[in-house]
Amino acid sequence: MKLFQKNELKVLWPFYLEHFLAYVISIFHIFIIVYLAKVGFSFAQIGTLMMAIPLTMLFFEIPTGAIADLYGRKFSVLLGYFLEGLAIASLMFSTNYYYILAVFVLMGFAMTLSSGSKEAWIIDLIRHKKGKFTQDFFMKQHSIVGFALIISGFVGAYLVKQFGVEIIFPVTGLSFLISIGILIFAEEHFIKRKIKVQQSFRELITQTKKSVSYSKNHPVLFYILLAGFFIMFSGVFSQGLSWIPFLQELDFQDYWFGYMWSGMWAVTAIAPLFSKKLMGNKGEKNFIIWMTSIGLATLLLVYFARVWVFALGVMLLAEFFFETQSPMSRSYFHKFIPKKLRATIGSVESMIFALAGIIALPIAGYLIDIIGARYVIMLSGVLGIPGIIAYMMIKEEKPISPDEDKDL
Repeated sequence: MKLFQKNELKVLWPFYLEHFLAYVISIFHIFIIVYLAKVGFSFAQIGTLMMAIPLTMLFFEIPTGAIADLYGRKFSVLLGYFLEGLAIASLMFSTNYYYILAVFVLMGFAMTLSSGSKEAWIIDLIRHKKGKFTQDFFMKQHSIVGFALIISGFVGAYLVKQFGVEIIFPVTGLSFLISIGILIFAEEHFIKRKIKVQQSFRELITQTKKSVSYSKNHPVLFYILLAGFFIMFSGVFSQGLSWIPFLQELDFQDYWFGYMWSGMWAVTAIAPLFSKKLMGNKGEKNFIIWMTSIGLATLLLVYFARVWVFALGVMLLAEFFFETQSPMSRSYFHKFIPKKLRATIGSVESMIFALAGIIALPIAGYLIDIIGARYVIMLSGVLGIPGIIAYMMIKEEKPISPDEDKDL
């Protein structure tokens, strides 16, 4: 079996290469919660800091997505990467709570410039080249990023052990420069237009309204986005904000979180390879429902964890089920989006996820301080149930066809 389809590597090589090389040294997310706890912040404070990113994204996601639709995905992505890398690197200069809060706000703004826009950039390029490898790309992307992050965990563990946790800031900042250097060479299918500022603003508003209305009234997209909100809300309760203090309670050493990260991404890299085989004849929607349900149920096993090895096993098993359905959920989402609204609707999705994080992060942080991380992780397994119900309410219709795409 061929690894790449005809013209796939020729068209997408910069994205594949960037996904690997940049993520190898992207170690910020491994240790940032460890760092914030180390400098003396409570988990309620940490949750509030982490909330600053999705809160900022909520305000800027749709406008920056519309800008990408109007002026080009490539410019938007590269600018976002530059600002995000600069923000992360600047965290080495102060441990002041309000300084860190301001930097996280900048990070949130920068992320809106690339979220949604990068997927739209890639999908539009594939369609322009008349490729039939969109689903394969998302599956391979998952695996490539996963393998890179396996290595990054070992890199992070070594660097933190040798130089302290503060090393994560300059090293991760460098990873964004690598991304920019590679993606400059990526092709873009986009026709730039010269328009006046006032006209641009009107078009931004029109594009945004059209995308929100389309998503709200679409019989499939509405429930996909609703499900995404509840599953994201649930996921916040079982991410690093909870797992890190829980494992520390079980005598897990700080630099070991690099190895944990590698184990988690090993699962993330391998799990999508099972997607098509496990899905069989179930169909994408039913497969997403089953895998997500099993993953949520697995989290409840954390109640029995009394040693870090068992707790880590529960986390990795749940991650396997969530990541197995992830490529299918991305492909399923994009089936129902017209080309002209792709970046903006992608930004609508990111805005909804941001809203879920805004609500959940301070609550989860507060609950960790009050009832402990173990019960917060267990609560995640229950909070995801409305998301499953939303998926079950979908009545599938035909995906967007190329001819329909032209008419919109």
